[in-house]
Amino acid sequence: MVFLRTVVVYLVIFFSLQSYAQASAIEALGKLPLIEALQISPDGKSIAYLRDVDGRYGVVSQSLVKGKPSFFGVEKAQIRSFTWVSNHHLLVNMTIPHYSDADHEKFTLHRVGILNTMTNKMDFAFKSMQFRFNIGAPELISKLPQEPDFILLSNYHGDKRTVYKVKLSDGSREEYFSKKNAEDWLGDKNGNILGYQHYIGKKDGWLNMYRANPEADFEVLKYKDGEEEKHFKKIIYAASKSGKYVYYLQRNKSTLLELMKAKVESGFISGESTLVGYEGLDVSNILFDYNTNRMVGISHVNHVKEFEYFDQTLAQVQLDLSATFTGAEVELTSYDASKQRFIARVSGPENPNEYYLYDTQSVSLSLVGQGYSIKDKSQLAKVEPFAFTTSDKVKVHGYLTKPNKASGKLPLIVLPHGGPESRDSMAFDWMRQFFAQQGFAVYQPNFRGSSGYGKKFVKLAYGEWGKKMQTDVDEGVQQLIDQSIVDKDRICVVGASYGGYVALYSATMRYDLYKCAVSFAGISNLSDIYYHEKEQKSSPKYWKKFIGIGAGEYEKLHTYSPYHQVSSKTLPILFIHGVNDTVVPAFQSEKMYKKLDKMGDKESRFIKLEGEDHWLSNSESRTIFLKESLAFIQQHI
Repeated sequence: MVFLRTVVVYLVIFFSLQSYAQASAIEALGKLPLIEALQISPDGKSIAYLRDVDGRYGVVSQSLVKGKPSFFGVEKAQIRSFTWVSNHHLLVNMTIPHYSDADHEKFTLHRVGILNTMTNKMDFAFKSMQFRFNIGAPELISKLPQEPDFILLSNYHGDKRTVYKVKLSDGSREEYFSKKNAEDWLGDKNGNILGYQHYIGKKDGWLNMYRANPEADFEVLKYKDGEEEKHFKKIIYAASKSGKYVYYLQRNKSTLLELMKAKVESGFISGESTLVGYEGLDVSNILFDYNTNRMVGISHVNHVKEFEYFDQTLAQVQLDLSATFTGAEVELTSYDASKQRFIARVSGPENPNEYYLYDTQSVSLSLVGQGYSIKDKSQLAKVEPFAFTTSDKVKVHGYLTKPNKASGKLPLIVLPHGGPESRDSMAFDWMRQFFAQQGFAVYQPNFRGSSGYGKKFVKLAYGEWGKKMQTDVDEGVQQLIDQSIVDKDRICVVGASYGGYVALYSATMRYDLYKCAVSFAGISNLSDIYYHEKEQKSSPKYWKKFIGIGAGEYEKLHTYSPYHQVSSKTLPILFIHGVNDTVVPAFQSEKMYKKLDKMGDKESRFIKLEGEDHWLSNSESRTIFLKESLAFIQQHI
């Protein structure tokens, strides 16, 4: 019966894929993944996933036993994610762009809705005016497995942070716990608030408030440094069942993040020990049980994201699936409350975001759906690690993708990631695969400033925009030239966000190495982007430090701003930008394009994408991006 059930799911989801069976690379890769974020309900009887319909995501829910799938979509907002919060309810996260006349800025507003999968209707817990213009997303604190009709959600109004108990059947709410200037709530599986961070002013900043059980009073957490008492500042992510031990992330002497455990007694932290750490790599995330919110493991990124579970059942399932899909990223997106049925997302050079249902009772593994409609996986290009040591003795990791049946020196697409405190891996990458299928080698460097390699590696990038962060990219390319892998006369830089900045800087200041550039949502003027982030209240201190702005040094940013460095030597540039981009405003591309046009540049182009944001969230935009980029690149290399 279980086998038949999974086969039915396979047919239902893949029914509309048949028309794409012989799809071109643009049709297959130049769209949103057909399905995304597939998850199973707590009772294991239903699934839900994001589905691309008419170029935008909606939520599909369907029974694994019987019945047709139900689709729920929204017109103006973008559905970003969801999670099951009961057997018949989904908590759905959405965003919508909003222009503020008072601030003269466009912001991204967040909404959450509770979708009843039986009626296919949505209720909203925060529809009153006080929450209408919140730019921070409400946070799920607990699914309350002991009270399946309720969940705990946090939201804010002004400086007041409140945890609400929300009724799933109608979205009604009641205040559960409230504090001014509080965040990072710590709750147990029963919904008791055991801790939070409290801001008390510039002098002491954020303090940890904690209690071992709901009957106790909150205390400010401290630790002893010799005879001196100091405030314990680390964010606490979990506590033991007794409340006597807490778990947090901390950097070791090599600046690598590790998972730590410490004892709490009378408000003091002591006896800290390292639970998990990795040589040369950060712990990336703490993993929580899909249904109870209990800490169950950690993850880190090597060449793909790897998962280590403390829970014996989850550890065995992860081990079995990782052994089945060697070299791929295997993530348990969800599982039922009994831990018998699991949904796994498999992503890698040969796995275009596949979703599998693993039933441990029947020991069956069935393909449920595939993000990208690639019928013949032999078309997918191989991805290999590529590392080198820079001229100043820094080891830079990255990835090189070669087209199938490649021979001789190859044309190259340099594809630097955004962030810049992010990184690339060997998980499936639609853009990388597209260019490789067109005959290009693709190089993705994890230049200094990339995440996952420790804080020391990030700090090496402070103040190095257009300097050592750029030479990391350039020297990696030179390595490929010196090894006779690529053709030195056929190299183009393609990037988005910070990667777009690299593309623009390469076109203006590295015209001897590259031939053209494609920038999606790229940064052309560093001083403008800093002031924009300040207006957005998006960690201006962080950006000031990362970009490298000292007192009275704003004019120096012009030296490393592509907008201020355009000249007759500037390479042809294709600018593409979404009108609704609230991260990097579209004027960053438009102003630089107009400056080039005024100087007589007839080869550069600017494409404005209506209704698009910073993340290419619409299928039509992705198709335009790939088609126009390919035509532009082929014209110039």
